[in-house]
Amino acid sequence: MHVLIVDDEQAFAAPLAERLSLRGLKAQAVTSAEQALASLADALPDIVFLDVHLAESDGISLLQSIRQHYPALDVIMLTGSTDMQTALRAMRYGAKNWLPKPISVDTLLEECVKAAQRQRQRAHEQHLAELDRLRSLGRIAEGVAHEVNNPLNIIMQAAGFIEDLLESPACRALPQHQAMAQAVSTMSRQSLRVRELTHSLLMVGLGLDPRTQPVDVPSVLHQTLALVAERAAQQQVIITEALAPALPRPLWANAELQQVARNLLENALDAMPQGGRLHIAASLCASPPTSMELEEEALPEHEPVHSYALTFTDTGCGIAPEQLPHIFEPFYTTRAHGQGLGLAVCRSLVQGCGGSIRAYSTLGKGCRMCLRLPLAPEAKPQKSPPSNAR
Repeated sequence: MHVLIVDDEQAFAAPLAERLSLRGLKAQAVTSAEQALASLADALPDIVFLDVHLAESDGISLLQSIRQHYPALDVIMLTGSTDMQTALRAMRYGAKNWLPKPISVDTLLEECVKAAQRQRQRAHEQHLAELDRLRSLGRIAEGVAHEVNNPLNIIMQAAGFIEDLLESPACRALPQHQAMAQAVSTMSRQSLRVRELTHSLLMVGLGLDPRTQPVDVPSVLHQTLALVAERAAQQQVIITEALAPALPRPLWANAELQQVARNLLENALDAMPQGGRLHIAASLCASPPTSMELEEEALPEHEPVHSYALTFTDTGCGIAPEQLPHIFEPFYTTRAHGQGLGLAVCRSLVQGCGGSIRAYSTLGKGCRMCLRLPLAPEAKPQKSPPSNAR
């Protein structure tokens, strides 16, 4: 957990941050509102401990600014006085608590635990709301697919009939034969495009296959990699992998894993038209499948295992910070050509199996797609085996 302490008493704030760091927290101390805002812009903490009285500004004013720009951030006010009017103002402006000085480290740790619980609750509520939204989209997609696919099939059959007629000698002799053939070919191609669109909409809302089983991830990914191998070679993209076959298997459907992998691989290749590297890695993860935490290091030998982690890391063009929060939304795309449904499909399929997906990117340096998947019940070990995956 990342903690930010804002207090103009350096002799108080710095030792407090150090004591929290010794207890396993990432703690930082700043002495002014300006430093606090700069720190928030650089890396958002999980909780802020804010002194009411700062040397150059009012702590309540800084609280208002924090709530305006970071409404979900937990802020705990610290004070050396017992001014209840100021305390009430702080609570009205969104402070989670009001702590009088002197303050023990244990008291701060209790607030950190409460903040972590609130974060988990917010993430859970957001996850449920997203699932409800996807279910609603699925019901709409079913109706659209039914209403669109029926006339679409008629159009495709009619186009095929015209193509057959154009093959006759009499039609071939017509001066407009070539233009007619091109027009019918366009009708067929665009009809297929509409059918793919309705199929993608159904996947966003309903998924592909509700039947889950322990999935052999390396085997499915090797099959999927074979589908993009030619394109990768043409673009001079080097694909490497660290997929330890001995890892416990996640609970999912083979078809859904292949669809997600295909979408992520195609997106990575789109981001590297002039060549680059793509690395796929699998490992075990201590955080639960729906967690948004990014775990960089391999698990210690006796750490409990909660989920299967699968990452796709490319060295492509990356994603702009203002675009990153929207890339999993249906019909959102930054490309001139594309439906904007590929990543929405990925998120729907991953969440449908009880997992999560998140993107980490630096513009101009590449992108990393991180999946967290639930382990199959018989695959859940009490202790994690050593992993060579990176």
